[in-house]
Amino acid sequence: MGNKIRALLALLLTVALSLTAVWAAEDKVAFLSDKLGKNPSFKVRLKAAVLLGRMKDPRAVRPLCDALEDDNYVVRGAAARALGNLGHPMAVAAVEPLLRMVGDEELFVRKEVRRALENLSGKKSIDYFISALSHDDSAVRLTAVHVLSMMRVSEARMAVIPALGDSDEEVRAEAIVAVKGLGHAEMESLLTQAISKKDNYRVQVTAARLIGEMRINSAMGSLADLLVQDDVVPEVKREAAETLSLIKDQINVSALIAQLSQEDRVLMDRAIKLLGIHDGREAVDALLGLLKHPDPFVRRKAVFALSDTADPRAIPALEFLLKSEDDPRFRELIKRTLRKLRP
Repeated sequence: MGNKIRALLALLLTVALSLTAVWAAEDKVAFLSDKLGKNPSFKVRLKAAVLLGRMKDPRAVRPLCDALEDDNYVVRGAAARALGNLGHPMAVAAVEPLLRMVGDEELFVRKEVRRALENLSGKKSIDYFISALSHDDSAVRLTAVHVLSMMRVSEARMAVIPALGDSDEEVRAEAIVAVKGLGHAEMESLLTQAISKKDNYRVQVTAARLIGEMRINSAMGSLADLLVQDDVVPEVKREAAETLSLIKDQINVSALIAQLSQEDRVLMDRAIKLLGIHDGREAVDALLGLLKHPDPFVRRKAVFALSDTADPRAIPALEFLLKSEDDPRFRELIKRTLRKLRP
């Protein structure tokens, strides 16, 4: 009986000590939260913020978020660092208030906020950062792009696409850095999808430019399609053509010539444009042959394409065509092309 009583007393003592530890921790969080929010000394508030960040207690998140608006910038910075120390997922609720602080007047605070947001990136916070891409403040969008680019998940990568067309140059630059930091296969996939974003032509322009810069030859077909689609703005078509000219050595001229016999006008138009961009001897010869085509549509497309070749061999054929064409608009097109080709 004595052994049982001693064992029971030992158990009760263990439980009591555990409860005391819990109560002590709760008292400490409450004590530090009170000091952080009310103490007139910024040094005391600073210390309270630092200690709350070390406690790994979710109840520290709210008082630290409140401290982001402290009058003293050192306390604001300390609160941001503490929230970053609590990390993901414990302090996910701090993402929104931290994003509101990315434009703080003090550089120290801005650095701590950015570092904290980096530490809070993860599966549970991704929606906050994606939503921030639509924020009115470009500094918030810039930070969102930066953090999303750090996340190793496809959802975050894809979310960066709209930022390629952001109205702010710095945000676009950050998005470009993010894309260039990807592996080749992932970059290829992302940019191929980006050039199809017809709801934002700036995205398409930037994506087309990057495709040329990074020599992503597999996107050639998608770029060529842009040249013949009616719902693509002229600026995108120009950028697509310029990009294709950078990788024109990958154009299969023989395959394009074979497509010239197709009845599909869109396919033929596409082939003609690509032959003009290639501008090699075989390509130019094929275009010159089209000047005798019975369909005026084909003849016009061939003249357009020849204007891109800068090949003076086309001059005699165009001069002859000018004499036989009656349509005023077509004649003007031929004249413009001749002016462009003549030295």
